[in-house]
Amino acid sequence: MIRATITITGDVQEAGYRAIVRDTARKLGLVGFAENMPDGTVNVICEGEKKEIETLVGSIKIKTETINVEKIDVRFEDATGEFKDNGFVVKVGDLGDELFQGYATSLKYFKIGWGKQDETIAAIKGLDKKQDKTIEVIGTRFDTMDSKYGDISETMKEMKNLFEKLVDHIIKKEK
Repeated sequence: MIRATITITGDVQEAGYRAIVRDTARKLGLVGFAENMPDGTVNVICEGEKKEIETLVGSIKIKTETINVEKIDVRFEDATGEFKDNGFVVKVGDLGDELFQGYATSLKYFKIGWGKQDETIAAIKGLDKKQDKTIEVIGTRFDTMDSKYGDISETMKEMKNLFEKLVDHIIKKEK
């Protein structure tokens, strides 16, 4: 067993990073904690096998839209056994600080989603064109059925008309 003090620098607060570190450390069988520091870094102190700690360090070098790890410093020393029965936890600040962190994290993810609204609208408009083509194909098939199946086709035509009205209604609501 060995102990590591790990300091992570970058955009690592207000992004759910501590939870990622916690979950990864637990999967690796490490014990210890992760905490936000006033200078904007995240500090991790953990104990376990050196190989698992090195795996943790490699796994938490994250670059996403919300997390950008710029640097990870690791210092090894002898294990103390102080976390033996405590597992791996996230140390939290006072309630106000943690509420702010949660709000800031939510805001960061909201901005990412909001920035993709144009993509979503374009995809929905693309569906309109696909629906028009589908209705056209269905109409052709119903007309063909008319000559083959008599009374059944009348019911199918009514269903086609209802389907077209439903699609028109949905498209009007989206616009």
